[in-house]
Amino acid sequence: MWDRHPLKNRGFGLIYDSVRNITWLRDANYARTIGHTPTGEMTWDRAMAWVQSLSYYGTTGWRLPSALNSDGSGPCRGQNCNDSELGFFFLVETKLDMTEINVLNFDPTAIFWSSTQASETEAFAWSVYNSKQASGDKDPFSGFPPQRSLLLGPILTWPVHDGDLSMAIMRRLFSFKRSGTVTAGSG
Repeated sequence: MWDRHPLKNRGFGLIYDSVRNITWLRDANYARTIGHTPTGEMTWDRAMAWVQSLSYYGTTGWRLPSALNSDGSGPCRGQNCNDSELGFFFLVETKLDMTEINVLNFDPTAIFWSSTQASETEAFAWSVYNSKQASGDKDPFSGFPPQRSLLLGPILTWPVHDGDLSMAIMRRLFSFKRSGTVTAGSG
């Protein structure tokens, strides 16, 4: 059964996608928020390493969103690729009722890395402004001029985690309450 409100604000800076069963950080530029990089931009290799080392309220296992379709096929290239995780978020779910969801540090010109490689030197990314999924250089900042052909906005990293993390984080917070403090993130 289709949920008319598939995105759930779970508190603790989390947005749960009840259709895909994944949890997004509510902060679309968390790398900048915590000072991992001054702008939040990073190469694909650095983005992959950062999300894999991320600990948010003691929860690890974060990853980049997949550019593959929900059935594992693809990835789709071009505009209106609405079956990748980022495409589904932007082209399907955000068109529904968003009254409970307020994404923080969202830039409508941003490009978000995916975990899906196109080749040894390229990876897929999602352009919010163009509603387009395409591959680009894993290091779009190298060379002169920088290799940013499809990527005209800031190239950001938006961590996602499998499952609904809200209860796990709540249990962790209450179990740590007596023993000390818990920080929101590291990286």
